[in-house]
Amino acid sequence: MNPRRLILGLFLAAIPLSAADPVAWVSAGFLQIPASAEVGAMSAVAVDRQHGFIYVLHRGGTPLLQFDAKGKYLNGWGQGLFKVPHGLRVDKAGNLWITDNGAHTVTKFSPSGKVLLPLTEVNGKPLRSPDDLVLASNGDLYIADSGNGRIVHTTAEGKFISQFGAKGKGPGQFTLAHGLAIDPQDRIYIADRGNNRVEAFSPAGDFLSEWSGFGNPFCLMAWKGEIFVSEGERHQIIELGQDGKVIRTWGNPDLLKLPHMMDYGADGTFFVTEVDGKRVQMFKTAK
Repeated sequence: MNPRRLILGLFLAAIPLSAADPVAWVSAGFLQIPASAEVGAMSAVAVDRQHGFIYVLHRGGTPLLQFDAKGKYLNGWGQGLFKVPHGLRVDKAGNLWITDNGAHTVTKFSPSGKVLLPLTEVNGKPLRSPDDLVLASNGDLYIADSGNGRIVHTTAEGKFISQFGAKGKGPGQFTLAHGLAIDPQDRIYIADRGNNRVEAFSPAGDFLSEWSGFGNPFCLMAWKGEIFVSEGERHQIIELGQDGKVIRTWGNPDLLKLPHMMDYGADGTFFVTEVDGKRVQMFKTAK
């Protein structure tokens, strides 16, 4: 391990994360990304908890990186395949789904980088700046087709089922559907970046509620019965209960450098990508 990174990780572990709950999470350091990857702005992390892999998506030389469950680098691919890689998810079979909001595509890849399903349009309408997607319990996709101001619901094969949402500021609308999360009941949550709120929808796309007043959400994660929100402008993580009330807010510009997409490991490790930090930081609960 790089000694300088180890020292930094130990330093960050000593930083109080929240005035209300200073020991909720502590830094466990960073994934060790090889120099050969020529790391760029860090976008997403996705954990394949069934097969024991961690995947990282960034906007550098080798954009997709694979690690084992302990954080050892295994493989990388994707050179020249993307314009602005943004969202990353792993399905139950271990395949990867990547949104590219520069190339206006959603693509399903094998773990080794083989293209399995390219999506450039849904229901006869070309995708426009898709930012994120989530996978329902039955394998269906919900795609944040942000440029078109809609959430698209498709089968696992990309066949259109329905769509919902629109650009705007009213209930069920959004300025920019920048990040998505899905809970065990298949409720969909949208990080409405620009309107400073999180919105909740039923699996059928019915508007359920909106939560605001806590900052500008960039990305979301459903975990432990909570909704985790990354707040890139304030460099914080906000934890919301299922009723939308703030449970905990933690982080600062010294600890998190524009937190973006998140995921969690089978052992309870919390992974956060940092766009400006060009890194993936790991957190664990304090004992």
